Amino acid sequence: MLPRYYSYSQFENYFQKLLNALDGSRLKDLDIGKSVLKRSIYGLKIGSGKVKVLVWSQMHGNESSTTRAICELLKRSDLDRILENIELYIIPILNPDGAEKWTRVNANNVDLNRDAVLLSQPESILLRKVFDQFQPHYCFNLHGQRSIYGSKNGSIPAQLSFLAPAGDENKTLSVARIKAMHVINSINTDLNHHVNGIIGRYNDDFNINCVGDFMMSSSVPTVLFEAGHSGDDYSRDEVSMLVYKALQIALKSVFTSHLLDVAVVNAYKSIPEMSKAYVDIWIKNYKSSTGLQHLSIQYHEQIKDGELYFIPILIGVNREDVLNGHRVIDMSDDHSFKNDLIVEGNFEIHSESLNIKIFTN
Repeated sequence: MLPRYYSYSQFENYFQKLLNALDGSRLKDLDIGKSVLKRSIYGLKIGSGKVKVLVWSQMHGNESSTTRAICELLKRSDLDRILENIELYIIPILNPDGAEKWTRVNANNVDLNRDAVLLSQPESILLRKVFDQFQPHYCFNLHGQRSIYGSKNGSIPAQLSFLAPAGDENKTLSVARIKAMHVINSINTDLNHHVNGIIGRYNDDFNINCVGDFMMSSSVPTVLFEAGHSGDDYSRDEVSMLVYKALQIALKSVFTSHLLDVAVVNAYKSIPEMSKAYVDIWIKNYKSSTGLQHLSIQYHEQIKDGELYFIPILIGVNREDVLNGHRVIDMSDDHSFKNDLIVEGNFEIHSESLNIKIFTN
């Protein structure tokens, strides 16, 4: 499996090896357009079925887990059975410039997932062109989410999240939207007991500038996938495999009949909503000169010399919106602390005794 961060040339070499094993295609023949910085964007069309599914990943450059999941899907021997019924169009990385620099935005500092209407960027124009020409029956919009998401009460992290986006301001329960809900329900049913946390449901406020909302407004069932975080899975290896399994389930579910619409909607709404309740490290009851404090620490991700570094940053003290951490240190119970907690001028925070430090994977 690819690591969480890879250069674009690393991806190209890896993907070519997958193609060699898959059908012998040459990567250069899959070039469907260019990014702002003239990097090639690739589109792989496979399968001979009647149902067309368009899948794209990494429109946010620093969200690589779903691209890695796509690669796992293409490596599996059971893919052939799925492709008997599906024609699959995959854009593994829509934002190669952002992927190279590990940024959410593209090289023009534009969030491609807010450019569905303006189409101001070459990557956005390319995705729309593929959408219009391929005319998919389903769209899978693949993303990765930050480690801040959990259940509403903050008791459990969200390792996977999904959304059947609204297609209008009224959040109409259209045929397309109910089909998307059915896909998500199928994933939730099969994977709910395999996640280390919850499978969550995103807020469905409508924004026509978001690609998923735009495509749903065009009456195409669209499913947002979000690879989340749980525990110490900072490599995102665990969740990448979960997304791979979710993709398998989703591709099979487009052929399964669903229950009555009301049952589909109720099952979908039973998936728990999320909140931004988590931090990476939560230090409780830290004794300061002003009294006991709760310290919220979040890792800042930074690329240096081709490596992804996680830098602990103090982002708040006694924040009421923080309810939990992927690692919780209660100073009232921790006797290993050597009074060595240091906060730098840029809010980097370190402690040898608490093992709070920069790391890489």
